[in-house]
Amino acid sequence: MKKLLLAAGGKPGTLLLAPLYKALKKKGAYQPVVMLAAPEGAEPISRDLAASFGIGDASRAITLPNGTPVEQLAAAMPAMEKIMLSEKPDLVLVCGYDNAAFGAAVTAAKLGLPVAAVDAGLRSYERSDADEVNRIVIDAMADLHFVSEHSGEYNLINEGVADEKVFFAGNLLIDSLVGLMEQANNPEAPVVSDVKLKKYALVLLNPEGRFSAKEPLEMMLRLFKEISGNITVVMPLVSGLDELIKRHGLGGAFSEIEGVKMIDPPAHAALLKLLRDSMLLLTDIEEMQSEATVMNVPCLTIMETSARPATIEIGTNALVSLDEEDIKSRMHDILHPGTHKHITSRSKIPEKWDGAAAGRIIAVLDRVL
Repeated sequence: MKKLLLAAGGKPGTLLLAPLYKALKKKGAYQPVVMLAAPEGAEPISRDLAASFGIGDASRAITLPNGTPVEQLAAAMPAMEKIMLSEKPDLVLVCGYDNAAFGAAVTAAKLGLPVAAVDAGLRSYERSDADEVNRIVIDAMADLHFVSEHSGEYNLINEGVADEKVFFAGNLLIDSLVGLMEQANNPEAPVVSDVKLKKYALVLLNPEGRFSAKEPLEMMLRLFKEISGNITVVMPLVSGLDELIKRHGLGGAFSEIEGVKMIDPPAHAALLKLLRDSMLLLTDIEEMQSEATVMNVPCLTIMETSARPATIEIGTNALVSLDEEDIKSRMHDILHPGTHKHITSRSKIPEKWDGAAAGRIIAVLDRVL
């Protein structure tokens, strides 16, 4: 029986890994081993994900110490090397493109182990983005490339990857979405009280990105004041965001706006429920863009580029950067559907974003291993 090592770090990677692990266990033809990396004090995988996809205590965990990305990699890669030498996998499947995934790909390649990149070929073409550098390196280390959308195929082939090493499998994030919807549909108490379905905007901000500065937060404050009379704003206070807002002296200003609800970060299944029942998503991170597209929730992305152009092409996601007037105009179109329906209307989802990507990956492994 072939042994497969599935490596990930952070929620984006584990959302790719989890449904693939479950499908491999169900098939029974492979021995999947999970290797997860997490910062000190954090769980390698959330309880709802572990429970939903059957990932128990058998996973191999690596602790990432506090420090710079280079310091974390320097500590993590020897631990990864020990696990790989101990497990002797026939293939290392690298899920995602954060620093832990980067370390797993490089370590496996240095040990002469075959590498498969899961969610390969995505490109934002922003070299200042650390994830973009990781994507390029991971794909360079990989022997097999499983892509989630056509842009991944085009990017890899244009970079010289042989087309027989590129496999269009679909988006594993949607496999996770399908697997978690049972929890998201739980009829218990709503995630946020006193909020009506399809009558609120969900806001997800990255405190380590462009909103680390005071001026973008002040812009968001003005937007909240303007729209809160028409729609409730729900903003989970992801790790570091509450502290950042207070550090810039804006804590009181946000909390005083009637119609703005700042909540503790929900579990992922609850976050999916919040997204599904929202009227729109406003965000500066890639997380949830794919899910919003499949759920037909309009998304305004405060970025200049997206590594998932399929969400732009399908019409549910629009890039607005930090253009306050553009954001207000597009939000008005969403809140007042009329002539401008290019964001709120569509008739299909991207190809193979159907919850069956894990099965396609396994079918390829059956042929090539």
